[in-house]
Amino acid sequence: MKQTTSTFAVLFYGIFLASFLLLSQAIQAEEPSHCDDLTESCIETGKWNFAVSIGVGLRSNPLVDSDNIPLVLLPEFSYYSDNFFIENLDFGYTLFDSTEMSFNLIATPSYDSVFFKRWDPGNLLVNLTSGLNANQQLAGQISQLQDRATEINPSELSNRNFSYLGGIEYSKQYNNSSLQLSILSDITNTHSGNEIRAAYAYSFNKNIRATFGFTWKDSKLTDYYYGIAPEEIVDDRGVYDASSSFNPFIRITFDERSKSDSDWRFSFEYQKLDRQISNSPILNDDYVITFYAGKRFRL
Repeated sequence: MKQTTSTFAVLFYGIFLASFLLLSQAIQAEEPSHCDDLTESCIETGKWNFAVSIGVGLRSNPLVDSDNIPLVLLPEFSYYSDNFFIENLDFGYTLFDSTEMSFNLIATPSYDSVFFKRWDPGNLLVNLTSGLNANQQLAGQISQLQDRATEINPSELSNRNFSYLGGIEYSKQYNNSSLQLSILSDITNTHSGNEIRAAYAYSFNKNIRATFGFTWKDSKLTDYYYGIAPEEIVDDRGVYDASSSFNPFIRITFDERSKSDSDWRFSFEYQKLDRQISNSPILNDDYVITFYAGKRFRL
């Protein structure tokens, strides 16, 4: 069974990657602009970059009886060589790079743990950036409604630990936009889950950008963070098994990107949570909002 699941996963990822590459070619292929200004894709290599942002912001917490996560002081650091790079909690190695596209091996956190632990690394280094028959289907719906009616406080559950995902990242650059796809798997043996991240970003000018995308999580990853295991139930409340989830998002950012030692930044993101997540007894909301406005100081 494991071998069949693994084969299906490889096949699925292959089809998805092929479709994504075809989509990137279908979009108007403009020549990328030269690096005349300080932008995300024009970063000096061979040196460490440190900065801290001071401002006002929050990340909403969809968990039951949980406080929103304040975002006030946000440190950041990065390092880029010809092939290796570090950007906050992300690590990568470039396999292929041209003016239009790149392939990287990357290691990046699974950010679901940020809701369970206030001092999770993801809250400190923030990236502002089966077929069923009728009876089985009805039983599943009734069970879901019962679980939803008996909310469980996340503090009653075992730890949902921080984890790292590793995999390949593909990026395609255009004149005013970019496509990005990451196919990732757990490399910390925390939940053995898989995740796909995809995003399309359009720059209205050098300061304002809109990003549309989604995160797909397989059943192992989704269930690890949002499911309720039998051993976690201490009363008559039922277990909850979460399947794979599809979570779209939209993000609007303003980044002054001046060449001085400080600049203003603003970010707003809305993420819609899949019903497999929002139906969990430990959730109150079916969305996550992240907002931040402040000034970044380069050190």
